[in-house]
Amino acid sequence: MKRKKTKHWVLLIFLVFSLCVAVFIFGCLWFLKGKGSSPVPLYEEAYSGSGELSGVIRKIDLSIYDALYRSRIPEKNVVFQGVEPRDTGKQHWEFTRLLVRCPDKARARDLLGRIRKALSPLKQKVSVRKEKSASRAFSFSILANGLPTHRVVLSFGAFPPARQKYRARIALIIDDLGYDPGLARGFMDLEIPVGLSVLPCAPFTRRIAAEARKRGCVLMVHLPMEPKRYPAVNPGPGTLYTSMDAEQILHQLSEDLDQVPGARGVNNHMGSLFTEDRDKMTVVLRALKRRHLFFVDSRTTPESVGYDLARKMGIPTARRTVFLDNDLHPEAIESQVRRLLNMARHKGWAIGIGHPHQETLMLLKKSLPALRDGVDIVPVLELLG
Repeated sequence: MKRKKTKHWVLLIFLVFSLCVAVFIFGCLWFLKGKGSSPVPLYEEAYSGSGELSGVIRKIDLSIYDALYRSRIPEKNVVFQGVEPRDTGKQHWEFTRLLVRCPDKARARDLLGRIRKALSPLKQKVSVRKEKSASRAFSFSILANGLPTHRVVLSFGAFPPARQKYRARIALIIDDLGYDPGLARGFMDLEIPVGLSVLPCAPFTRRIAAEARKRGCVLMVHLPMEPKRYPAVNPGPGTLYTSMDAEQILHQLSEDLDQVPGARGVNNHMGSLFTEDRDKMTVVLRALKRRHLFFVDSRTTPESVGYDLARKMGIPTARRTVFLDNDLHPEAIESQVRRLLNMARHKGWAIGIGHPHQETLMLLKKSLPALRDGVDIVPVLELLG
């Protein structure tokens, strides 16, 4: 009798233990369902091997802003002319071209001195190289760890007449969605139109796409393409490779597009090698044209043929102006938002691309008043040409 009671208690303890384990496993699965259980890949090529360089570039930017502030140069006289991707094979960064219109030569010389002084604490990592310039300008390059990161022109004298006033327009795209439904929802909750570009083979691609469609967001496919540093930098599943023939490209492209039903356009994920290949890009763009999809060139390489080729083929297209968060430091993201606003105000429009980081979401929320100040935030559809 005693032995039967012992067996009964052992069985009861085993059942309770098994139930606890089952509840624990179910709870973990439920939690991961909302967070994404698959490992998140690199979002951009620029995230690979550029941490120290990004930090130095951030300090250069802040030094330039400090010098401009102390020189009391009006914002309207500061023109970011371009932000272009650069790559050495091991380092990936963005090269900035800046024009500052000074009232006279003395103010230009003073500003040059202030910039040099602001950069002096970084002299072990940063150097300034004077360049040939026009008679009414001082031109110089700034190098970080021996790599050119900025070209600055301090112009003085007569300026061209101001353009007729217009209301600048900005479009925002969030790339690489598919791994965190909660964070994706945070971007949807922003009180601005944000384009949502979803990776085709991520664990929560279809769920995020369905909610984006329900909310009326502009939905895009973030199409993985081969980068120059593959396989060291891996764009993940669903990638288009330069080694593929036309038939293979079309097959993979079709599978990727079918993963994001309701998508209205495409932009490239990575792709610094693929987007330089005119023949491969022609195959892709012809297929997009047949499906009536637009194409936004993420510009991960200055040699990308995507935008120009799409225009020649009559495909609605645009190209990225600024990456908002290649450096996740809050000051760096804020600096990129400033550039986006500046380029929009001088050019009339600009497109900013961000990624699903909590830092990016928080900074966008914080920057909404500045983004709305004299600028219209519009769906990317309105900036296609």
